[in-house]
Amino acid sequence: MRARHVLGLVVAVLMLLFGGWLALTGMGYLGDSSATSGSWSFLGSLIAGLGVALGFTVVQSARR
Repeated sequence: MRARHVLGLVVAVLMLLFGGWLALTGMGYLGDSSATSGSWSFLGSLIAGLGVALGFTVVQSARR
């Protein structure tokens, strides 16, 4: 694996973790229950999904 693949995987994992945390916080599972917000849940899910997509893309390009 090249350095750009490793960097891409690190970014993908960070996006997945941050997006998951944001989504769970927005849904009220983490933190203060008064901080629930549908927009934070949507944004967190979107970021986590993009992190998964980035991870798949990096792994596929590393195999070539």
